[in-house]
Amino acid sequence: MEFDEARAVFIEGASALLRDAGLLNKAISTLPRHLIFGFAVRVYAQHVFDPSAPELTLTRLQKLSGDHGGISAGRVSAQVHLLRKLNLLTTRPASDRRQRILEPTEKMLIEDHRWLMSRFEPLGPLGLFHLTEEERTTPEFALAFRVAWTTRTDQIAAFIERYPSIAFFFMRDGGYSMLLELLREWQKTGSTRVAFDVMATASAFSVSKSQIWNLLHGAQALGLISAEAPAWRSIILKEKLLADFDVWFNDIMQGFAIMATRARVLWLDHRQK
Repeated sequence: MEFDEARAVFIEGASALLRDAGLLNKAISTLPRHLIFGFAVRVYAQHVFDPSAPELTLTRLQKLSGDHGGISAGRVSAQVHLLRKLNLLTTRPASDRRQRILEPTEKMLIEDHRWLMSRFEPLGPLGLFHLTEEERTTPEFALAFRVAWTTRTDQIAAFIERYPSIAFFFMRDGGYSMLLELLREWQKTGSTRVAFDVMATASAFSVSKSQIWNLLHGAQALGLISAEAPAWRSIILKEKLLADFDVWFNDIMQGFAIMATRARVLWLDHRQK
């Protein structure tokens, strides 16, 4: 029961962050975008906790994203442009005139805090980590988590290899959002036959109907879903999809609990200085 409760908390919280969020979805809705966002906050957080640490620049973000995410420099540049347009990143002059310092805005830090809290909340029902009220409401704790967050070489390749079913959704625009909507319906009814509205889903998550159609057909080809009614108005979620999601969810919760514990130690130590 604890696992089912935690999974429900996770799905509802993650879906609520993305639904009707407008262009903010474009900042985090695929794994590469999500990693760029996280790397940017991480470099900023490291400088907050240790002023001698390097500040965030485009070059530094491109190297970090390339080394640990396999993301091209051009893709990082395009994403930084979008983050600035959305008032998530701002710039200021650096001592080296060839560079400019990138700095997360308050809006970006608030969104990062909201995202992290949606990941922390399910840890309670699992008995893995219990947030204090101060941790839940203090932005610096989220920054401590970013500092504690460990990265591996080419995280995207490792993710695709370990969780191919889930990676199918995470790597495509609107895919993660659509997966969450399908799982929300499954949890509400308890049935693997779920109602689905292509137009409403596309509108809620700022993607096109054709992108949703492509996702549905791709997921069907992988044996993850099947159409139960014309125009995908009713969908059958296959056991493989549900089982693979549970494996992924359990793994990330275990990892988040470890890093949340490290973040707590780091945050308490930083406050005492």
